Amino acid sequence: MIGDREVSPVDVLDSCIDRIEATNLELNAFVVFCLEEARREAAEKADQAVRNEALPPLHGLPIGLKESHHVAGMATTQGFPPWKDRIAEADDCTTAAIRRAGGVIVGKTNVPTLLHGMTSRNPLFGTTYNAFDPELSCLGSSGGSAVAVSASMVPLASGSDTGGSIRGPAAANGICGMRPSPGVVPHDDHIHAFNPTSIRGPMARSVADTQLFLAGMVSDGPDPFDHDVTADEILKVGPADLGSLRVAVSTDLGFVEVHPEMRETFEVKMERLAGMFGSVTWCDPPLGEINRAYWMLRPMKFLPDLGEMHKREPSSTTEYKRVDLRHAFASSVEDVAWAQAEQARVFALLRDFFKQYDLLIVPGHQNPLLSLTEIDAREQAMAEENARFAYDEYDFSLDEGRASINGSFTLTGAPILTLTAGIDTKGLPFGINLIGPYKRDLELLSYGLSIEQQTAEDPELVRPLPDLARLVT
Repeated sequence: MIGDREVSPVDVLDSCIDRIEATNLELNAFVVFCLEEARREAAEKADQAVRNEALPPLHGLPIGLKESHHVAGMATTQGFPPWKDRIAEADDCTTAAIRRAGGVIVGKTNVPTLLHGMTSRNPLFGTTYNAFDPELSCLGSSGGSAVAVSASMVPLASGSDTGGSIRGPAAANGICGMRPSPGVVPHDDHIHAFNPTSIRGPMARSVADTQLFLAGMVSDGPDPFDHDVTADEILKVGPADLGSLRVAVSTDLGFVEVHPEMRETFEVKMERLAGMFGSVTWCDPPLGEINRAYWMLRPMKFLPDLGEMHKREPSSTTEYKRVDLRHAFASSVEDVAWAQAEQARVFALLRDFFKQYDLLIVPGHQNPLLSLTEIDAREQAMAEENARFAYDEYDFSLDEGRASINGSFTLTGAPILTLTAGIDTKGLPFGINLIGPYKRDLELLSYGLSIEQQTAEDPELVRPLPDLARLVT
């Protein structure tokens, strides 16, 4: 519509600002704005459209950026008070790519402190509320972005994902999201760049919009995993023929404790989806001891920034990070070496698995959403547990009970696309994850586009919408 001059980028931005003004006070999805600059950029892009210039994929589209992204002249705090004055000197490569693709940055979306928590809240910006039920978690760490898209404040918002920070919020808030293979969206802020557990990716209301946003996020960046996939290649992807696909389905991977309600909902959704595929096999992927390896390697990336602070005064970070950092300091070189070897072994096993199957489908998250009150109680229990240990003590037997659907795939490098799949037994959004072979992101998008196309009229699978009128009143 912008390219055909049916609508101006200024009008699109004004529409988003109207929705933000109507809902953000209640939801707190956006926590920092740059509206003056956004209005100036929208006016410039309106002028470019009038001149019939070739337009990039995101031309004139309002974008929400996760607070952890660097935007020149703005603070990058991660909701952590000691970092409240960390002003970015320049855009990071993701922000720069979005600008080059024509995106109009509206502001930054909320996160849990240090990007880790059971919901998206922090001492600097407060709590982001779930648009479907404000008493429940919106998950994290991309919870602000998920709620901003869910409430249609913006059509697109960026996320990042270590243990499920795109996937969980997307599934729980009734939107789509993608954790691409490492390097598809270059990342220039990796502390441990050669073990990129943290991946940036797009969040949107549909697979088609997720595809569009991904095309606007790719670039040539300093990421050592950067590989040659272009915006044009992404935009050319169309729906696949699902009739020949060999699909594997797993509810719990064989070792994850999935809540009975979520298990039942997932199985019902898969019954409705199964007929569109060539074959469907219920089986667990060969993930070995990837859960133990994940919890062993995950904390290492926090040591450079937070390790000394934790050693001097463990309570100076957060209760969540105290758990991670105790784990890191208690781990030996042998532990880390074993975990890296197990990661490599599972990568090879999964590569062979995807020779037998084209696609793996699992739930988008494994437990019903906690209430904010329940989260308060769990965080208090975590604080009491942390207080029992020194900064370098950890009970490694606890890792067995911490397996998650999303965290279990982080170390594999597999691209994962989260789709909306209607609602659960309580009327809340439910999502599924499509998992493909490493670096087969374009094929994964094509499967998602086709599933979305074929389920568009299915009332049991269509994207749920929050009742924003009820929320405001």
